[in-house]
Amino acid sequence: MKKLLFLLISMLVMIPRIVSAHTELTSSNPAANQVINEDLKEIVLTYEGKIESLSTMTLVKDGQEGSLVSVTPKENQLIGTLSTPLENGSYTIKWSIAGEDGHPISGEIPFTVQKEVKEEPKAETKQPVTPKKEEPKKENTKQEKTNSESTDKTSNLNTIIIVVVLVIFIIGLFLLFRRKR
Repeated sequence: MKKLLFLLISMLVMIPRIVSAHTELTSSNPAANQVINEDLKEIVLTYEGKIESLSTMTLVKDGQEGSLVSVTPKENQLIGTLSTPLENGSYTIKWSIAGEDGHPISGEIPFTVQKEVKEEPKAETKQPVTPKKEEPKKENTKQEKTNSESTDKTSNLNTIIIVVVLVIFIIGLFLLFRRKR
C-alpha cells in the first residue's frame, strides 16, 4: 500500500513537468514591439531547448514576405540573415519550430524600423504614413497575446486532462486490488 501511494505521488509530481516540456521562445533580436533605429543584419530567435532543422521563419511587411537570404537553426537559436537593410515600417517575424520533443510551435514577433531619413521632404511624406502603420502594430500585439494565451490554455488543459485520467486510472487499480484481497 505504501509503495502504491509513493508511486501515485511520484507520478503526480512528474507528469506536469513532462507535459510542459515544450520548447518556448526565450528572447529575440529584435524583441517584440521594439523600434529599430539602425540597420539590422540578422534576426536571432533564442529558445529554451534545442530546435530541429525543420524550423523556419519569415519576415512579413504589409502582407508580403521580406528579404531573408537564409534561415539557419543552430542548437537553440534560429538565425535569419537579411539580404538588404530594412526600410522604415512595421514588420512581423513569423516563426515555426519543431522542438526537441517533436511538437510544432509557432508565433509572431512584431517590430518597427524607424531610421532617420536624411532628406526633409521625404521625412514629411513618411510622417503621415507612420500613424497608419502603428494601427496594424496594435493588432499584431493583440494577435501575439491571443496566440500565446491560446498556447498556454491548451497546455494547461492538456495537463489537467492527463492528471485527471491518471488519477481515475490509479483509483481504479486501487479498487481492483482491494477487491481481490
